[in-house]
Amino acid sequence: MIVRILGDNQYVLDSKYLDKLNELDNCMVDHLGSGEVDEFHSCLRDMIHIIRDKGTPLDPAEIRPSDLIVPSPDMTPEEARKLFTEEGVLPE
Repeated sequence: MIVRILGDNQYVLDSKYLDKLNELDNCMVDHLGSGEVDEFHSCLRDMIHIIRDKGTPLDPAEIRPSDLIVPSPDMTPEEARKLFTEEGVLPE
């Protein structure tokens, strides 16, 4: 699957990591909803780490449709609330 990190790049990531990304997505939604900003950012950092560590970056000149779009690491809670739905950034 193709994953885009906003403000970064697109990565090819094996779908075997989807369950872990979904777990972290749920973590972000829970912490965002309860106003736990530090915990939200911790889950987001973990998600981005997996994508960067396990994924293969695409050439920035090559733009492909993304299966998943992940917030940038410096996204504010206010920006995240606009991006997230109750289901998070990963569709169920």
